[in-house]
Amino acid sequence: MFNCLYEWFTDNTWRQQACSETKTLKPGGGSTDRTAARRDCRGTQRTSWRNHVEVDVIGEIDTGEKPLSQAEVNCRV
Repeated sequence: MFNCLYEWFTDNTWRQQACSETKTLKPGGGSTDRTAARRDCRGTQRTSWRNHVEVDVIGEIDTGEKPLSQAEVNCRV
């Protein structure tokens, strides 16, 4: 499992800004089993951000789904 952060740009594109390390997580691991992608802000302009989580379940076929969460944040890279 890993996750990546994407920032929205004025040319109407999402650009990858950071990815977490890839970790193998156990079922029921709770809040201590997480991955985190981080990037420092260079400005405080309100900007759209997306987080994409990539999960590969061992022994299962991956689906084409791309789970994303999006938010407006006072952070610009």
